[in-house]
Amino acid sequence: MKLVAVPSTHIDRAWAEGASCLARACDASGGEIEGPQLKMILARGERTLIRMDCEGQAVGWGVVRVDQLPNMRVLFVTDLVAPHGHFERFFSELKNLAVTHGCSRIRCAAKPAQARLYSMKCGFKPVYTIQEVEV
Repeated sequence: MKLVAVPSTHIDRAWAEGASCLARACDASGGEIEGPQLKMILARGERTLIRMDCEGQAVGWGVVRVDQLPNMRVLFVTDLVAPHGHFERFFSELKNLAVTHGCSRIRCAAKPAQARLYSMKCGFKPVYTIQEVEV
């Protein structure tokens, strides 16, 4: 099992090979981003597409970005789709990716059910809650 970072030059090919499933993750964003917009951001190199491989087969896809905050550097998982891919098996690889990019933390945004799963499987803890109201 390994994580494979897909170069920004190969996003179109990865999209055709299954990364397009990340549009489903975008649907959960509350309107922040749509699938075609994510593809464009990846192709520009603004975020990194990662493929979760198990025995040479893609079992999931994710998107990460590095956030340099005033007191820490964070690898932020913005999107993840791995149906029955057991994402937790790749968590040590994700930690290695974070270290490679100089990060001391890994964060993600999650709805309540996902948050419970990430907490149980990988030890994530809540940092804060973001709420909104439409104006």
